[in-house]
Amino acid sequence: MSRRTVLAASGGAAALTVIGGTAHAAPRRGYQNPVESTSHADPAVLHADGAFYLYSTNGSMGTMPVLTSPDLVSWTEVGNGMPVIADWSVSGRHWAPEVIRAGRDRYLSYYTARRADIAQQAVSVAVSDSPVGPFSDDRSAPLVGQSDEGGSIDSSPFRDQDGSLWLLWKNDGNAVGVPSYIYLQRLSDDGLELRGEPQRIIGMDQPYETYTIEGPSVIVHRDTYYCFYSTGQYWNDSYGVCWATAPRITGPWTKPGDGPIMISNDVATGPGHGMPIKVGPHWWYVYHAWEPDGEPEGRLIWLSRLKFGGDGPVIDGPHVDNPFRPIV
Repeated sequence: MSRRTVLAASGGAAALTVIGGTAHAAPRRGYQNPVESTSHADPAVLHADGAFYLYSTNGSMGTMPVLTSPDLVSWTEVGNGMPVIADWSVSGRHWAPEVIRAGRDRYLSYYTARRADIAQQAVSVAVSDSPVGPFSDDRSAPLVGQSDEGGSIDSSPFRDQDGSLWLLWKNDGNAVGVPSYIYLQRLSDDGLELRGEPQRIIGMDQPYETYTIEGPSVIVHRDTYYCFYSTGQYWNDSYGVCWATAPRITGPWTKPGDGPIMISNDVATGPGHGMPIKVGPHWWYVYHAWEPDGEPEGRLIWLSRLKFGGDGPVIDGPHVDNPFRPIV
C-alpha cells in the first residue's frame, strides 16, 4: 500500500515560535511525509515575505518549477519560474536551482543547465524582481563551466555573517570518470560575478563516500559552519546525506562523522540533495526521496527535523508520521 493512502493524525502541546518577528501560539500538530507527492528533484527553499518557496529540477511544470507553502508542509504549485532559457543553454537539462534574496525586490537564482556549445552541464545565475519569477539570465556564457573537470552542477549561494556572498558547487566529475569535489568561490556584492579563485573545500576521502559527492548547502549554527551534502547514486538506496564542519566558510573543512546521517530505509529510498532551513528555534531539512515500492511519481518532497547534539547534526528521518511540525 502506498504511504499516500494512509491517514495520519498526531497531536501535542502548544508551542511558541517566532519567524519574521511575529510570535504565534499554535498546537503541535503532526504531519505526514512526503509533504509533496509529485516529482520535484533537488529541492531548495526560500522564505520571503511571509511565505516559503520551493524550487526544483525541471519537470512537468517546466524549466524551473516553483511551489509555495505557508508552513513547509502544505505545498501549492505556482508555475514555471524561468519560461525563457539563456541563449547559451538547451532545454531539458535545467537542474537544482537555489534562490537567494539580494535586495528589497531582487532575487538571484543559481542554477545548472546544459551548454549548447560543448554539451556539458554548467552553472549560471538568473535575476527576478519576485521570488516566483520570471527569472532571466542574459549572460552570453555560464558563470561556471569547468569543461576540463566534466562541467559544473549543484550551485548553492551562501551569505556569510559579515554579509559577503559565496557560491558552492560541484564539478561534474562522475559524468566523465574523474573525481568530484565541492568548490567554493567568493561572489561580487551584487552576486552576478565571481571574485578571486575557486578552491576545493571537500573531496571524496571517506569509505562511505561512493560514486560522487554533490548538492552542498552551508549553514552557521552557534558560530560553527556546517556543510550538508549527498553521496552515492541518486537513483538507488546508496544515496544519503553527509556533513562536514569548519570554523569559517573557507575552511578548513573536516568530517567528524563516521558515515551518512540520513540513509534509505523501509519508507524512503535515496533521501538527499536537500537543504536546511530554520523556522523559529528549530532547524528542518527539506529533501527528495523515492518511493521504496517503485511507484512512478519520481523524487518526492520530504521534510525532517534537523537537530544538533554533542556528536554533531542528526536528521530525524525519513519518517512517514511526524508528531511535530514547523510552527509558523
